[in-house]
Amino acid sequence: MRRPVAQPVGSEANGRKAMLDAASRGFSPPKDLASARSSYITPERVFLVSRELVERDWQILNFVSDCRLASGKQLVRQYWQTADREANAARAGRRALKRLSDWRVLDAMPRRIGSRRSGSDGLVYGVGRLGVRLLAQRGYSGPRIEAPSALYVAHTLSSTDVVVALHEADRGGVLELIEAQFEPACWRGFIGAGGGRVMLKPDLFVRVGAGSVSEDRWLIEVDLATEASATIRSKATRHLAYYRSGSEPVHPRVLWAVPDMRRAEQIAEVLRRLPAPADRLFSICLLDEVAGFLASEASS
Repeated sequence: MRRPVAQPVGSEANGRKAMLDAASRGFSPPKDLASARSSYITPERVFLVSRELVERDWQILNFVSDCRLASGKQLVRQYWQTADREANAARAGRRALKRLSDWRVLDAMPRRIGSRRSGSDGLVYGVGRLGVRLLAQRGYSGPRIEAPSALYVAHTLSSTDVVVALHEADRGGVLELIEAQFEPACWRGFIGAGGGRVMLKPDLFVRVGAGSVSEDRWLIEVDLATEASATIRSKATRHLAYYRSGSEPVHPRVLWAVPDMRRAEQIAEVLRRLPAPADRLFSICLLDEVAGFLASEASS
């Protein structure tokens, strides 16, 4: 079971719970819940940590579960709403992420983004062993990422960054972000021309407000210029087949988000050779311009 992406919160006003309920009387959290980082997580430890989590902690856990990987910097931008590393909010964010990592709610991956100077901002977080147990108690499940490849990390973080940027644009009034889904929640199954079941696997699905009563829907392919033209053509052909299947009453448009103009031109050349309605279905923009592009499309 998957959830819609959690909306960020503006403050940590909820704070820690002042006391445990009746079921937890007789227990008290150890002074240092990080003292035992063994691979085995006891039920008591899950219980104690769950009682220490504030609402923002749960939102972070849900978000990381959905996106699979997120950097410390991305999580600070999303939940403490700052990109300034020296801001007090950023420092508070780093402390909170360290606490969740110490408790094994999140796990820091062995790979770091950037140099050692990037500090905890450069850490890449996935759901930790205890986080998996906490989510299972709420009926949610998902794979735990243990040793991802460099390409997997780069691609997944790029998808996460698109969604974080869309939330920032929403808070800034640039656009209205109604919904964002990561894979595999955004995948679409349909019946192909031969009668067989086909799976379309975009990287993201987003709904963006377009005026007071309408919305734009987009399937986003996050491209890092690592795939051959034949692979791009195969993906685009599958998108066309999905469109022709009529599986959605309001069919999403497809956006290729690319790292630079050279890659944009390469993909454009592939898409130009495809039959209609490729010219209306597909668009291309730079990865760091997705929010602006979707906002301009929504207002046009």
